[in-house]
Amino acid sequence: MEKLILSKLENNNFSKAVNEIYLLTDYNCKQYQNYYKWFYTKGIPRIFDNKGEIYFYLDGFIVVGLTILKKTKLERKICTLLINEEYRKKGYCKELLETSFNYLETDKPLITIPEKRIKEFQNIITSYNWQETEISDLYLSREIIFNSKQLKKTKRKDL
Repeated sequence: MEKLILSKLENNNFSKAVNEIYLLTDYNCKQYQNYYKWFYTKGIPRIFDNKGEIYFYLDGFIVVGLTILKKTKLERKICTLLINEEYRKKGYCKELLETSFNYLETDKPLITIPEKRIKEFQNIITSYNWQETEISDLYLSREIIFNSKQLKKTKRKDL
C-alpha cells in the first residue's frame, strides 16, 4: 500500500492520478451539478496555489481511498472523503483523516455530508465529536454541515 500526495507527483503520474481521482469521485455529479467544473477549475488549481491538497492510497493501480482538502485563511475543509468499498473497515479512513487534520491544522474541519449519507459517516462524526452546525438546501439534496461555527463564515461559492 502506498500513500501519495498529489502535489508531490510529477508530469505523467500527476495527470494520470488526477484522471483516476476524478473518475472515482464523479459520483459527486449526482449531488453537485457542477462537480466536473469545480474539480478542474477549483479543486485541482488549489494544489498549485498551496490552498489545497489531495492525499490518496494506492494498492497497485487501485485507488483505495482519498481526501480532497481546502486550506485557506478563512476555511479548513474536507471537500471529499472516500474509501473504496472493498477497503473499508481496515483503518484507511482513520489514516486519511489524521493526515487531513495535520494538513488542515484542525481536527474539526468544515465538512458537508448529504443527509441521505449521514449513517455511513456516523462512526466518524461520533469518534471525532463533529458538531452539526447548519443544514443546506443549496444542492440537489439536503446537506448537513459540520463544524462551520469554528471557522470564520464566508459566502459559499464552491464545495
